Amino acid sequence: MLVSIVIPACDAQDCIRAALASVLAQTYPDWEAIIVSDDGRDYLARLASQGVADPRIRQVSTGKVRSGCHRARNVGLESCSGAFVTQLDADDEITPERLERLLPLARERGAAADNLVLRDAGTAETLYRVLGDATAQVELDIEGMMGLTSPVVPLVRRDCMTPRVEGVELAEDVIANMQLIGRIGRLPVVPESSYVYNVAVGSICHQPGVAMRFDEAYASYIDRLERGDGYGLPDALRPAAIRGLAAKRRLNLRYDDATELGFVGTFQDFAAATRGD
Repeated sequence: MLVSIVIPACDAQDCIRAALASVLAQTYPDWEAIIVSDDGRDYLARLASQGVADPRIRQVSTGKVRSGCHRARNVGLESCSGAFVTQLDADDEITPERLERLLPLARERGAAADNLVLRDAGTAETLYRVLGDATAQVELDIEGMMGLTSPVVPLVRRDCMTPRVEGVELAEDVIANMQLIGRIGRLPVVPESSYVYNVAVGSICHQPGVAMRFDEAYASYIDRLERGDGYGLPDALRPAAIRGLAAKRRLNLRYDDATELGFVGTFQDFAAATRGD
C-alpha cells in the first residue's frame, strides 16, 4: 500500500536534504514523497546536486510565494496517489521505522500517530516528548488532543482525510487533528517517538508579538465552533473543542506574560511547570 508523504517547502534549501534523507531511510519501501514548493524554488534540482535523488520523490508547486502551509498541504494532498497520507515539515525528520510501525494501526483505525519528540535544531538536544515517558498506547479524544502542548503528526487513511481549512495558518495542526478525531472517534498514539520536530529560534512560534496572533486565531476558531459550521465537527464534540481552545488561549497568554516577567524556557517548559495551577 502506497504511503504519500507531503512536504511543504518554503525557504527550505538548507534543511530539506535531512528531511528527505530520513524518508529515504524508511524500512517500509512503498512510499512517495511530494515536495510542495511554496517559493518557486526547484528543490529536486538542489537535492540532486547534493546526491539525493529517487524516482519516488517528486515536486509540485503552489504557483505562489508564501501562500501558507494550509495551501501547500492541500496542493500536496491533491497530488497524492497513496492510500495513506502523512505530513513532514521540510525542517523535520522521521526515524526509519515510522511508516512500518504506524501503517498497520492506521489501516485498522483510520489514522495513527506517535509520541512526537521536540529537538533543539541548533544543539540536537531533546527538549520534550508530547506524551512524556508514556509506555503504552494512548487513545486521544478531543479533550485529550486539546490538552497537548505540542502537535502530533498522524498517518491517515485516505478515506479519512479532508483538505486543510483555508485561512487556518496558526495552530493548523490543532484544527486538522480535531477534525480527524471527529471522523474516527479517537486517535491512537503509540508511545515510541518516530517524528522529530526540530525547534528553531527563528520559527514563528518564537517571534515577538506571536502570542497576540495566536490569541486572535484561537478566538476566531472558538467563534466558528460556536456560531459557524464548526469545521464540520459533530455537535456533540463542539463543547469539548471550545473548552480546549479556550484553555490553550489562556495558557498562551500566561506564557507571554511570564516571558515578559523574565521566565526563560520553552512554551512546553512553562506548560509543564504550571500544570495544575
